[in-house]
Amino acid sequence: MKKRIWALALTAVFLLTACGGGESTTGDFSVTAGEDAQTAAASGLTLSMRVPETLNPLRNRDESVDRILKLMFLPFIGQGENGKPEGGVAENWTLSADGMSLAVNLKQNIKWTDGTSLTADDVVFSYDTIAGSEEDAVYKNVTNYVASCTKTGTYSVTVNFREAFSNNMSALYFPIIPAAHYRGQTEMDSPANMNPVGNGPYRMESYTMASSMVLVPNESYSGTVPNISNITVKITGSADTDDYSFSQGILDTMVTDSTSAGRYLAADDKMKGTAFDAGVYDFIGFNFGRDLFQDKNLRQSVAYVVPKDYIYESVYLKYAEMSNTPVSPASWLYEENVAPYNYDASMASTLLKNAGWADTNNDGVLEKEKENGTKEELRITMLVNKENTARNQIASRMEEELEAIGFEVTIDAQPYDVYSEKFASGDFDLVVGGWKMPEVLNLAPFFVTDGDYNYIGYSNEEVDQLLQTANSAIGEGQTLLAYSNLQKKLAEELPYVSIAYRQDVLLTSSYVGGEIHPTRINVFDGIEYWTLQQKG
Repeated sequence: MKKRIWALALTAVFLLTACGGGESTTGDFSVTAGEDAQTAAASGLTLSMRVPETLNPLRNRDESVDRILKLMFLPFIGQGENGKPEGGVAENWTLSADGMSLAVNLKQNIKWTDGTSLTADDVVFSYDTIAGSEEDAVYKNVTNYVASCTKTGTYSVTVNFREAFSNNMSALYFPIIPAAHYRGQTEMDSPANMNPVGNGPYRMESYTMASSMVLVPNESYSGTVPNISNITVKITGSADTDDYSFSQGILDTMVTDSTSAGRYLAADDKMKGTAFDAGVYDFIGFNFGRDLFQDKNLRQSVAYVVPKDYIYESVYLKYAEMSNTPVSPASWLYEENVAPYNYDASMASTLLKNAGWADTNNDGVLEKEKENGTKEELRITMLVNKENTARNQIASRMEEELEAIGFEVTIDAQPYDVYSEKFASGDFDLVVGGWKMPEVLNLAPFFVTDGDYNYIGYSNEEVDQLLQTANSAIGEGQTLLAYSNLQKKLAEELPYVSIAYRQDVLLTSSYVGGEIHPTRINVFDGIEYWTLQQKG
């Protein structure tokens, strides 16, 4: 079971048309030729998504569509900006002593847009819908952690987990849909799948097939009434189309990387960019299959010449949170009090000298006498993905830094496929790499002995035990302590030199204001508090 969770949790380990002017009515919204959308776009907020094959959030398979559906559907258990479980349709919950089940009481004031109340039947039906969805549905991974969900009262359920795992609750961020509306109607071609009945801050007013959707505030919403009175969602074909549309002022928002964000913000000082954790963890890894890096002095010497200030300013353009552990600094589980390895080339040289390395022939490369009397020179190859501009910049700078303290470095920049093969097979000395970390955090696949993604060949019995303790911790206090101990040990051991968690940026037009707080799990989190100036 553990192997199944490790593998399946790492989803991204290595990222009909209307033809006339008529109108038809489906449920409580209209399917039109587009006039409503044009009017709304001129006065309201304009977002985008791809062509939806369904508007049922639990059958949907597209991330851009999921972003929009989050405006209409509340999650079972939400997450704060630091990833800690909170809110959603759950009022409170109690974890069993063995960590195998969660008793949840639901809020009793949540209404669907058809006026009916959300109950335990809806939660149970939602989980069952996920269980029956396609393998690539956005929320399918919930079933890797949750075995079943049962009703215990009108407003209470019990969630049964597959195993006692410290971060099980992170898997409970999934939308709840109304059983009465969708029962028997969850197939892709069922009318209910294009007629969303939700409980979020917005509801769908109209939808023009393959063109646009209009959202208005949900009068039944139990939370804060949104400031923005209408949203038009343009149907676009690709991220490139979004880029162009945003540049032309057609869209009011766009999610992008640091490079594109910098370009936009430099060109328009009225535009705003709000950074958020992208879940991309960058690191320098050591090949423990090579005797050279079994010596912690060598690993520490590398750590001391990683120029994090330069990387933050010049590579990431300040769109990153520099990290000293493999846990995101944005996470409630991040441990700040670990060995930081601040830049210190003198300390790096001292460590090498203490380990017996010296430049005896004055060729600029350190060497060391081995037990058999032969000399080993400090020559290494550094693997990097050729297409990744940021990591190539890091590799180039690290080449300079390492050669300044006596290494001879050859950069092995390879296309992604070759890079991935070399990384997985251990064909490197150092690697400048990155992982898209799972939203349900689990570090074991990367660092446990023989872990599925432990490509560096690292093995340490104490770390293995700490990983087990972190994964089996029950409750907030135990989990926080276990992750603290694990991170302190990893920082001491240095299987990786942690560099940063990179950030994406939510760009918003000059018309958009208010409190903008995107998160990795929901870029439109708190959209109720956004404001919009009148468009001229």
